[in-house]
Amino acid sequence: MSELKRCAIIGTAQSLQMCPWEDATLEIWGLNDTYVLGVPRIDRWFDLHLFHQMVFRQPSEQTVHPDQAPVGSYLRPAGHLEWLRSRPCPVFLTEARPDWPTSQTFPKDAILQAFASAWPYRLTRTKQIIPGTDYETSTPAWMLMQAIVEGYQEVHVYGIHLATEWEYVQQRPNFEWLLGYAAGKGIKIVLPTMTPVCQAAFRYAFEPKSDLRQQAAQRQVDQVKQTGAVLQKRRARLPWYAYGQRRDLEVRLRQFDVDLLDLRQQIMRAQTKTEASQ
Repeated sequence: MSELKRCAIIGTAQSLQMCPWEDATLEIWGLNDTYVLGVPRIDRWFDLHLFHQMVFRQPSEQTVHPDQAPVGSYLRPAGHLEWLRSRPCPVFLTEARPDWPTSQTFPKDAILQAFASAWPYRLTRTKQIIPGTDYETSTPAWMLMQAIVEGYQEVHVYGIHLATEWEYVQQRPNFEWLLGYAAGKGIKIVLPTMTPVCQAAFRYAFEPKSDLRQQAAQRQVDQVKQTGAVLQKRRARLPWYAYGQRRDLEVRLRQFDVDLLDLRQQIMRAQTKTEASQ
């Protein structure tokens, strides 16, 4: 009987701490600069970004806001390339470096060939059904595809939540689709309880929506804004000598500002409560 092939794809989100490092039968596949969090061991590493697109953070800089980096660049710690070059395990790049002993070219073409029949077909405007285009939006997606192609029977995911606005919109649907594809092929998928990936806070149609409080507060926000806009227009039309009416309107508008702040805090509290329950 062949040995069970198992791997864990790891990222930097909070659930990284739940990775079973002590399980020697579980390969650890890391990416980008996850190592800065003190990863105990690794079996493969991936950085599929082009080197000239990287912006390196100096040791004295604890954080660098994305707005400080050029558009389209990727932030990395100082010494990142040296760290990659010195790894004893395979390091997958877009193209292997001849002076890096363990670097390997990521097998993009072989993976795409293996997935050629997996993508949804597309109906054209002329009613023709044609093969669909391939669909990858993140390094974890490529890593998962490689694990599928290489015949891994169990895949864990830790530290990959895809919960920021850009990740949620662009990357998470693709990653969840691939997890479903893997599960459909009989691959065992293991996710930590704290990740938002592949789970929701309610069962649609059979349970109340989890964001009802947020929706109610947002509706009130919209109403307050509309009323405030009407009052501002009314104030602008007042003649210069209408001191009393202007003063009354300004008092009401200040109260609307207080109401808006309170409603926004309600929305934040409701959102935090919802995320904590997931």
